[in-house]
Amino acid sequence: MLAKLLNFPLRALPKWWKRWHTIALIVALSGLIHAWAVWQLPLDADEPVYMRAGRDYAQLIRQGDWTEIINYDQNKEHPPLVKLMYSLPFLIKGENVNPDFEFYFNRSTSAFFGVLQVFILALFDPLAAFLLTFHSYTIKYTSQVYLEAFPLFASLLAVLLLRKSLEDEAQKASYGFFWIAAAAMGAAIAGKYPYGLMLIPVIFLLWQFRKKVNIQQMMVWMGVVLVTFFILNPYFWNEPFRRILEVVSFHQAYTEGGDVTRAGYPWWQPVIWVATALPWHPRVFFFLTLDEFIFWAGAVGLYFYGRKEPWLPGWFLVQFIILLIYPTKWPQYSLIVIPALCLSASGFLRWGYTWILEKESYWDYLEEMFPKPPRVFWWLIIGFTGLIVIGKVTYEYDQALLRRGWQHLMAQTAPLPSNTIYDLYLRSNGDMMIATAQGAALWHVTQGSPWGEDSRVYNRQNSGILDESVRVVYEDQRGNLWFGSDRGVSCLCEDRWVQISEDAFGVEEVRVRALVEDGEGNLWVGSLSGLYRWDGQQLSSYSPLVGGLADLRIFALAFQSDHGQEFLWLGTQKGVSRLEVSTQALESWDFSARDLSWGGVSDLIVDAQNRVWISTIGGGVARWEGEEWLFYRLGSSGLPTSVVNSIIEQPGNGFWIGHGFPTEPGGLISRFDGNDQWIVYRDNNSGFNGGEPLTFAFDPMGRLWIGTALSGLQIYDPALAKR
Repeated sequence: MLAKLLNFPLRALPKWWKRWHTIALIVALSGLIHAWAVWQLPLDADEPVYMRAGRDYAQLIRQGDWTEIINYDQNKEHPPLVKLMYSLPFLIKGENVNPDFEFYFNRSTSAFFGVLQVFILALFDPLAAFLLTFHSYTIKYTSQVYLEAFPLFASLLAVLLLRKSLEDEAQKASYGFFWIAAAAMGAAIAGKYPYGLMLIPVIFLLWQFRKKVNIQQMMVWMGVVLVTFFILNPYFWNEPFRRILEVVSFHQAYTEGGDVTRAGYPWWQPVIWVATALPWHPRVFFFLTLDEFIFWAGAVGLYFYGRKEPWLPGWFLVQFIILLIYPTKWPQYSLIVIPALCLSASGFLRWGYTWILEKESYWDYLEEMFPKPPRVFWWLIIGFTGLIVIGKVTYEYDQALLRRGWQHLMAQTAPLPSNTIYDLYLRSNGDMMIATAQGAALWHVTQGSPWGEDSRVYNRQNSGILDESVRVVYEDQRGNLWFGSDRGVSCLCEDRWVQISEDAFGVEEVRVRALVEDGEGNLWVGSLSGLYRWDGQQLSSYSPLVGGLADLRIFALAFQSDHGQEFLWLGTQKGVSRLEVSTQALESWDFSARDLSWGGVSDLIVDAQNRVWISTIGGGVARWEGEEWLFYRLGSSGLPTSVVNSIIEQPGNGFWIGHGFPTEPGGLISRFDGNDQWIVYRDNNSGFNGGEPLTFAFDPMGRLWIGTALSGLQIYDPALAKR
């Protein structure tokens, strides 16, 4: 009726179009979206953990060591079933599996079950499956190496088969569905323990159809669930009662542990997860997602559609209340209620459509109120919309190709304390130290994962750092880790913490900005209150001893050995100073009057040719020529902006330079060959995310790490970008 009312060209579906065509279309659409997410989503926090478990299981399977498979207790808080699935890349390809193959194979395994979930729902309710296809959180966590996809599929299969069997009790096939549903539920719980909550809609269904199922059948059904669960959970085959208690105790302790405390989610956080779209990965989810619509339509539908299917409101409400009460609030936990909302929203839409048709057939007010557009209008709309969709998809695909080799890591999806990263430092053992606004992180860098399998976070609650805001990190020759902050310097020295606070510096707020060690093992500290030296026992202030400093506000330090002399270079608010360490001779250059927008020297390095380079706020980049400074400025070179926060050399490939914008947030990076060739990386011509870069580092694999002011961490792999 509405098609006729609006004079739409296609009044009805073709006669040859069947229900299975609709289902196939929805499943194909879900497959395309999942494939895109598998390809484009950045590495997430728990993916390395589950991939490591998959590698370990594969090794044990090849060795035939079934005892160790049963007793494998890494990540024992989750059952082994899905992690055993993640061993398949090694069982197929052998021990030397390419990390990219392992990563994308396991993601594809997860996505396969994510699409199967849509397929199962489409068999029951195609409109609900269409809504689920565009739910952003579901797409994300069923396209990554997480544990969610299989138990989501299996538990939904169990609930819907049970609903089908109870509705069609007389049919033999439905009797088989009844027992298949029990096995599927056991498999779901063996995939991840929290999916035992999917027994809640089962209980409501059995109560709703209690006249069709006797108590003996219910008990046997639950028995099948339990038996299937134990068969598919080898970790409980040995000492099951003790291990069950261990798992329960772990989850109880985890709710009060560091991860949950650092996240600091309020009790109502599940409302945010369920009622809003995914806030991360905007370049991945460039298309319309329906999270908000599903929530509001589903919430209203619980009343209207719930009168027909009373088990559905019980499913959602009880599970959602448990999510609100349970202290751990990770976003993937909310996926358990999404199918219920999709079914409810679908029921509400059908109810609303039927209601409108009934009113219109009686009153004809829509026909009176709305003009009837000519059919050419609709053809123009269809054509214009098609062009926009094709253009947008083509553009995003081209952008995805430009993003090859780039990773974007945020605190919400990686073990980063904060998205504000002040400093990066590569340790001698290949670990990466990260200074952030909410503590420091230590990542064990591997080819497959930037943080490896053992990342650590240091904050005031679990370490000896003096301030949550860590501005600079450093490793000395003895392997001690140093952390500089506004309140002083902390050292993790031989597994114990040493603190050098404001009292030792003799100032109220020292504001450390640079750390560097000289050839004799002394640590030099550059701060906004002057220059200091720590000899391992005593802190000495060098500011009063050295006259002629360009400025006491020191942002950068670097040592240079030249013709048998050791020089300490200092980047300050006004310019540069050079201290000859043995003679205390000092030379300074004041650049503050050269540029109206001058903001100080932000970084200072000594390159492979023993040349000194500085980056400046407002004055571009400069190189010391032995007698004078050669400046590269905006307008006189290929420098894209004069605000330069950081510079790093890539031997043989020139210099990488981090730029900010003078009057707006964000930034860009450039690469300079040291002569006259510049390449600029923006958010529209590369995978760079447009955040303001503050610091750089190279890891052992030659990848460039970029710490930004508000946009987390980016990693650029030139080798991967060339593929």
